[in-house]
Amino acid sequence: MKRRLSAVLAAAVLGVTLSAQAALAQAYPSKPIRIIVPFPAGGSADLQTRAFADAFSVAMGQPVVVDNRAGAAGNIGTEAAARATPDGYTLVIGGPNVINNGYLYKTVPYDWKKDLMPLGLMFANPNVLIVNNKLPATNVKEFIALLKASPDKYSFGSSGAGGSIHLSAMLFMHMTGTQMQHIPYKGDALAKTDLLAGEIQVMFNALSSSLENIRANQWRALATTGAKRSPQLPDVPTVEESGLPGYVVTSWQGLFGPAGLPADVVAKIRTGFEAVYANPATLKRFEEIGTQPNPSTPAEHAAFMAAQDAIWAPVFKAANLTPQ
Repeated sequence: MKRRLSAVLAAAVLGVTLSAQAALAQAYPSKPIRIIVPFPAGGSADLQTRAFADAFSVAMGQPVVVDNRAGAAGNIGTEAAARATPDGYTLVIGGPNVINNGYLYKTVPYDWKKDLMPLGLMFANPNVLIVNNKLPATNVKEFIALLKASPDKYSFGSSGAGGSIHLSAMLFMHMTGTQMQHIPYKGDALAKTDLLAGEIQVMFNALSSSLENIRANQWRALATTGAKRSPQLPDVPTVEESGLPGYVVTSWQGLFGPAGLPADVVAKIRTGFEAVYANPATLKRFEEIGTQPNPSTPAEHAAFMAAQDAIWAPVFKAANLTPQ
């Protein structure tokens, strides 16, 4: 009887041990995953992330919640992710703001090189130079002439200092010797509202966030900022084609986690990430909202970040900006 009882107990213990090991092996993900968008709902980063999150949820087998935490040009939401427990349940979307806020703020509450782990580039979209329909310029040449005739008369909106919208305008003014007033907003959705109302006259907005309004003729598209014309706007020239050789700016987004994510968690995130970009239905969805997929490995993502830092540092220096 004792032998039988011991055997039963041993089997039970073994079963519990194996079950625990299996649970640990399959522990991630065992609950909803949160992706922070450090900008308001309705903007380009938000639209792209939500399309990604829908497919990522299916791939990961858990709900993926998009959490908009806007403010301080993306610093608030990015800090929240950087300070989160590195367990894979809190991720964040980041773009040029992650790097460039270091040049625009006296203090930034995170060090992107130490506190964030690049998990893969997601999108690389051109911006589009859009103007209020009442602005008397129908192409880039006329627009430059207008700015030179009235320096500082016109204002451009952005989703906050340091983002690709702001950088597109900075580089444009730097290369053309023109000047506009910068009006930063807490996201491009608010800036678009003021552009439609005529409170600001210009934006270099993300194509994915502008396409619907362009097609509805609610504002005028003068040029796109990529190296080649956008398939969504084949009749709109690039800024480079319009007379500014070497002008190319893309609005990129990447997926980050807090530093210190375990290797097995990163591997599972990468499996889900790759599944998103292998899904034809998801790629079609990206095309419908006007965004261009640009998936990469974590190593490629990290190298891209370093290269972007090297490109834009001298531009900020030449602009002689005073950190906020």
